[in-house]
Amino acid sequence: MPQVAQVRNPRLLKALRVSLEASGVTLHDHTHVCSIASAGGRVQGVMTSAGEIRASYVVVAAGAWSADVLREYGVVADVVPVRGQMLLVRGDAGLLSQILLYEGHYLIPRRDGHILIGSTIEHVGFDKSTTTEAAEILRQSAYEMLPELGKYPVVMQWAGLRPGTLDGVPYIGEVPGAAGLYVNTGHFRNGVTLAPASVRLLVDLMTERSPIVDPVPYAAA
Repeated sequence: MPQVAQVRNPRLLKALRVSLEASGVTLHDHTHVCSIASAGGRVQGVMTSAGEIRASYVVVAAGAWSADVLREYGVVADVVPVRGQMLLVRGDAGLLSQILLYEGHYLIPRRDGHILIGSTIEHVGFDKSTTTEAAEILRQSAYEMLPELGKYPVVMQWAGLRPGTLDGVPYIGEVPGAAGLYVNTGHFRNGVTLAPASVRLLVDLMTERSPIVDPVPYAAA
């Protein structure tokens, strides 16, 4: 599959932050959103741990936590956390030159020789801890794909929470009964991959442009 590519997520986010700040966007780090402020059926902003932020439009893109933020509106209740554990192996540069996919697991090579092994799918709530059982499953899967990998050390194991939905389809659009409140969440394992198109669709809906795809399947009903 020569059309398949990859990005380094941490580097992508660093670049995105630089781009946003250069565009005049204000970022509030480590700021908890307590509730969405509204009046007369329209959004007024958000209440946060640092005070109120007024806004005419609010987009909820809180990943696995989106359902909690929107609970009072009765939408996206089926967005749930799905834990995924991964391993990082330090190999030699050139050990693997392409992405390998096999029975739900994958190997992703980095130019410096590191190889990413992923990933598990676990319904354990908001638990981001790692387990020895998952590490063993990932190692065995990796060795089946690339036996030589067994000679190299695992240097890191971590876990993240994906926003899963019952039917695997994300929610993108305006929240019914709350003018100015939009949602973009539920992308499960494809958040980075689908982000550009998801944001394009969301902006089309917010600015009343002709949408790039039919928005009905993604409606936050």
